[in-house]
Amino acid sequence: MIWIENGAPVVEPVTLAEAKAHIRVDRDDENAAIEAFVRAARETIEARTGLVLAPRAMRLCLDRAPWPDLALSKGPAREVTAARIFDEAGEPQEVHAASVRIVRGGSALRLPPALTGAAGRDVEIELEMGVATVPDMLRLAMLHLVSVSYEMRGAAPPAMQPAHLPPLVCGLLAPYRRVGL
Repeated sequence: MIWIENGAPVVEPVTLAEAKAHIRVDRDDENAAIEAFVRAARETIEARTGLVLAPRAMRLCLDRAPWPDLALSKGPAREVTAARIFDEAGEPQEVHAASVRIVRGGSALRLPPALTGAAGRDVEIELEMGVATVPDMLRLAMLHLVSVSYEMRGAAPPAMQPAHLPPLVCGLLAPYRRVGL
């Protein structure tokens, strides 16, 4: 299961103004760094929880889909916009997007027979992903990660932020983390 983002999020769950107010910064000369910290905080929380916090289009690529029920490693899925299976020559064959059903509150897909059981055939499904509303605990975790990244900006470069995941953030994320066997 490989996820490809079909574009960056249009809107971050935490705005630049909210982040600047939280870390008490009035000047504008560090806006780019703070925006990068917001992006990094969102990406960190998405990676830890499996929730897509900023709605966006994504493509799911599968080596094959042998079973009709497919649990998603990211979620929630909101809409299926396209589906295709590749034939033996590697040419895409479109499958009606409405035949792929979103089930279990957006955490799984039910695939039609046209996409399953074809051993060794690649499948691509394009989806609109993202939570309807970001829970307050996750927004607070984002803001706290931004403040920690801002404070540690001299110790670690922006590309390595957040450099530290504080216990408060771990506690805020705990109810949302995915547990697997």
